[in-house]
Amino acid sequence: MLQIDGLRKAYPGTGGRPATNALNGVSFRVEEGEFFTLLGPSGCGKTTTLQCIAGLEMPDSGTIRMGDAPVFDSEANIAVPANKRRLGMVFQSYAIWPHMTVFENVAFPLLYGEKRRARADVRTQVAKALAMVELGHLSDRPAPMLSGGQQQRVALARALVHQPRILLLDEPLSNLDAKLRDSMRTEIRNLVKSVGITTVFVTHDQVEAVGMSDSIMLMRNGVVVQQGSPRDIYLRPNSVFTADFMGRSNLVPGTIVEVGEIAAIETNFGVISGVPQGDFRPGDPAVAVIRPQAMSLVTEGGVADRSNCFSARIASLNFLGDVVETEVVCRDQRLLLMLSPYVQHAPGDEVLLHVPADHCVFVPPEETAGEARSA
Repeated sequence: MLQIDGLRKAYPGTGGRPATNALNGVSFRVEEGEFFTLLGPSGCGKTTTLQCIAGLEMPDSGTIRMGDAPVFDSEANIAVPANKRRLGMVFQSYAIWPHMTVFENVAFPLLYGEKRRARADVRTQVAKALAMVELGHLSDRPAPMLSGGQQQRVALARALVHQPRILLLDEPLSNLDAKLRDSMRTEIRNLVKSVGITTVFVTHDQVEAVGMSDSIMLMRNGVVVQQGSPRDIYLRPNSVFTADFMGRSNLVPGTIVEVGEIAAIETNFGVISGVPQGDFRPGDPAVAVIRPQAMSLVTEGGVADRSNCFSARIASLNFLGDVVETEVVCRDQRLLLMLSPYVQHAPGDEVLLHVPADHCVFVPPEETAGEARSA
């Protein structure tokens, strides 16, 4: 278990510039065996958070607990050195030593770490680690003769060989090509789950985060914006920032006209019902978040309830193979939706657009959206 409370970190300004608050009261909890992802744009504080966990950065205040013991506590003046935190880490660059073989790279933490092992034990542990990443047959190969994917597996084996209590992954997929990145997402997820190790993963890629994580913590400007399961964060964003960062969305401004578990807003093409994410009152401004996959085209008798149905005109169609990216116009509002490639439509067709109320979410406008919700 990993528990972070009130973590703050500021970097002093240079050249007359003010200090930068990299972390501003970050708190979260990672359960035993959980795959937990720190997600956000560049400069949001996710890498600084990971480095504080690793002991590579010293926070200004807050606490970091691993299991029952603190490894950092500003008030108690506790700061356990990085080499005594029993962590495994895979860096973005992999940090593979080119003058060593695969075996020597993986064996390094056992031979030169704080608790050195007997050479017989080292050979056994390295063999197990290489077997986990399916590289046992390459143990004698020089590191420069490895592909990018193989180097990443060596880095994973080296991080796991000394049986750390937490695995830290700092954007390990960013240097791979798109096809290899897709396959390695599944491999890394399956590997850490089979080992049962608690994992903290840093990425700026929402596809990686959604596809690999048990829980996601989205960050912005040093604070936690939203935390939850990938499904919750994607389908129930709490802000315009979350909705936009987590994938393509139709963001429709309007004014709240009804409140409740299902609320309603008045937009420039009619009243939309949806699920409110926040406390709204009639007359409040709001933004309807509608994913392109949430909408469908129906016939006049295709839905029993005509609420959230709107007349529209197809403006453009873009055939992408598995879907047809379709832009429709409802009065003056342009909306993007994804249609099946087996459904035939043409630009200019008049259609009926349906948005199920539970597929539509209302959030505050960006200028009033709360960015620092509790984790």
